[in-house]
Amino acid sequence: MENQVTIRDRWLGAICYLSVFVFLPIFSSNKSEFLAKHCRQGFALFFSEVVGLILVWVISGTIGQIPLLGFIIVIILWLSFFLLFLPLTILGFVRAMFGESWRIPYLDELSDRVPIN
Repeated sequence: MENQVTIRDRWLGAICYLSVFVFLPIFSSNKSEFLAKHCRQGFALFFSEVVGLILVWVISGTIGQIPLLGFIIVIILWLSFFLLFLPLTILGFVRAMFGESWRIPYLDELSDRVPIN
């Protein structure tokens, strides 16, 4: 399957991992199985990023109001959020550009439920 992946599919597959830009390849026509798989994974990653951001914002608005401890907790949460999702984004982008299929650890089950064909 990797030998038949077009340059267009590779670029669109890589764009799937760039947060909101996942919707560009999703709404494109003529998706190959390679592109559909990266669209599903990119959407699952985007969904988990949004849920994580909402969680961090809620914690920042509540526990983050505690003078010193809250500030430290919020900084640690933002740093861990950044260090969790940035490598997944970079890895997905690079793997799609090389025409490789891969599964995001712990998000593969969620990505299988996304109805993109």
